[in-house]
Amino acid sequence: MQIEDLKVGQTASVVKIRETGTHAAEALRLREMGFDEGIEIELLHRGLIGGCPIALRVGSNVIALRKVASRLIEVNVIPAGVQAEAAE
Repeated sequence: MQIEDLKVGQTASVVKIRETGTHAAEALRLREMGFDEGIEIELLHRGLIGGCPIALRVGSNVIALRKVASRLIEVNVIPAGVQAEAAE
């Protein structure tokens, strides 16, 4: 699943960051910003025009990404019940 498939407020876990070909530099930049396999992210906001940029919570940081960068990140949705249990 891609980040753009998430609904605002949904939380997901990063499964993979595509690093092949021309995307290697962008993938490195994403990792430097805190995106890595297993990290939990939350979709906070979508831009008004075309849904770009998107705002994501990564740990205690809020990061805005263009769609081009967000498409390099594959995620799995974390069910709402699991999120509540983890917070306790």
